[in-house]
Amino acid sequence: MLLLAVMWGLSIPITKLGLGTIPPMTFTALRFMVAVPLFMFLARHELRVQRKAIPSIIGLGVMGITLGNVAQSFGVQGSSASVATILSATIPIFMVILAAIRLKQPVTALQWCGLVAAFLGIALVATGSGPGADDMSKTTATGVIWMLVSAAGIATYYIWSKELSDRYGLMPVAAWNMLVGLVTVLPMAGWELAHQPVEITSRH
Repeated sequence: MLLLAVMWGLSIPITKLGLGTIPPMTFTALRFMVAVPLFMFLARHELRVQRKAIPSIIGLGVMGITLGNVAQSFGVQGSSASVATILSATIPIFMVILAAIRLKQPVTALQWCGLVAAFLGIALVATGSGPGADDMSKTTATGVIWMLVSAAGIATYYIWSKELSDRYGLMPVAAWNMLVGLVTVLPMAGWELAHQPVEITSRH
C-alpha cells in the first residue's frame, strides 16, 4: 500500500508535465496503450473468465479507466500538480464511505469525524491557489470538480474490483477491465486528436 501511495503520488506531477503538450483523453489512451499489453502478458495464463463476469468487467473498465482516469487527466490539467495530488487523497475517504455502504464495513462516529475533518482540510488546501499563479500551476473550480469526480470513480472502481477479484481472480479482472477502458477511450482520443495539436517531447 505504501508503494502504491508513492507511485500514485508521483503519477500526478508526471501527468501534469505530459498534459503540457498532449490533450487529456489522448494522454489517458497513451498510458493504457502501455499498461494493457503488460497486464495481458502477466495474465496470459488466466485470461479465461466466466461468461457471467463479462458485464461486470466491462462496467468496471468504464468506471475506473474511462471515467476515473479521463476525469483525472482533465482535473490535473485544470489544477496545479500539488493541489491535484492532495485532491487525489480523497480517494480513501470515498472508499471508506463506499465500503460502509456496499461491503457493510462498520465505521465508528470518531472515524466519521476524522473523514469529515480530512475532507474539509483537503477543500481548504484546494481552494488556496492564488490568482497570480502561472498557467502550469493555476487551479480552477472545474479542475477541482474533475479531480473529485475522478476520486469518486476510482474509489468505486477499487471497491467493485475487490468484489470481482475475489470471485474471478485479480489478474484476469485487471487485464480485461483495462482493455475495456482502453477500447472506450480510443474513439474519444481519436476525436480529440482531430481537433487539438499533439507534441510528444522530452522537454518540459
